[in-house]
Amino acid sequence: MDTFLASGTLETRLGPLAWRSFGQGPALVFFAGALANGDLWRDVVTALADRYHCITIDLPLGAHSWPLSPGADRSAISLARLLLDCLDELDVNDATVVANDTAGGLLLLSLATDHPALARVGRLVLTNCENYDQFPPDQLKKAAALSRALPRLTQALLRLQLRSPALRRRAASTVTASGLDHQREESFFGPIQRDPRVAGDLVAAQAGARPQLLLNAAQAIPRFDRPVLLIWGESCDFFPMTGARRLASDFPRATLIPVPGAKTWVPVDNPAAVADAIATFVSSGQP
Repeated sequence: MDTFLASGTLETRLGPLAWRSFGQGPALVFFAGALANGDLWRDVVTALADRYHCITIDLPLGAHSWPLSPGADRSAISLARLLLDCLDELDVNDATVVANDTAGGLLLLSLATDHPALARVGRLVLTNCENYDQFPPDQLKKAAALSRALPRLTQALLRLQLRSPALRRRAASTVTASGLDHQREESFFGPIQRDPRVAGDLVAAQAGARPQLLLNAAQAIPRFDRPVLLIWGESCDFFPMTGARRLASDFPRATLIPVPGAKTWVPVDNPAAVADAIATFVSSGQP
């Protein structure tokens, strides 16, 4: 990508996080959810980096380069605050913060915190993500319970599953209609194979997801007075349109754009729709 500017490490209170920077202009900061990283947004960033400063940050959710520091607080509230810590570390202002899947749920959770970096957020963009009592979604509640009860077993099972090419493809098929190319597959599923501590970070994040946390935090949604864009894949099995419509109703300044045929990883299934919606949203200044 000829608009690439820089990459590096954010030294956060929980440990190192990888980040990459592309293009110049108003800041767009991208976060991905479980078993994904900045490569989730690869094609979206390619379409936007001629007009915007696009920054991707890899959260400690299973596709990250380095494990968190020993003893790091991997609770849901701590991870939610980590997203905002990153805005401080990068010193961005009036940023459009874009999040998917688990990262979107953590971002919603962060709205109920008193983190000063909330002032750096100019706009929110959420694609299919955890919301209200879907933290985790219904299909993953048993996995979250297993992560709490037997974390080491969960780590071992997760690493075993992602070692098999067939099981990797099956896992990807639950979140993307178009599948993953080899580069993305290795980027998303390789880190857990290389370092069991990376699997431990994901399992800890799964263990910390509890519906009541996000239900309590939802009280902050009507108080968020900045523009919000919801870009939602209509074929998502984990986060159906009902949650998106509720978010669109509860945020004071929200617009909902359905994306037919897209699953949870809508930036993979239809990057053009996501990029076009973000560009229109940011340039208009209003939802």
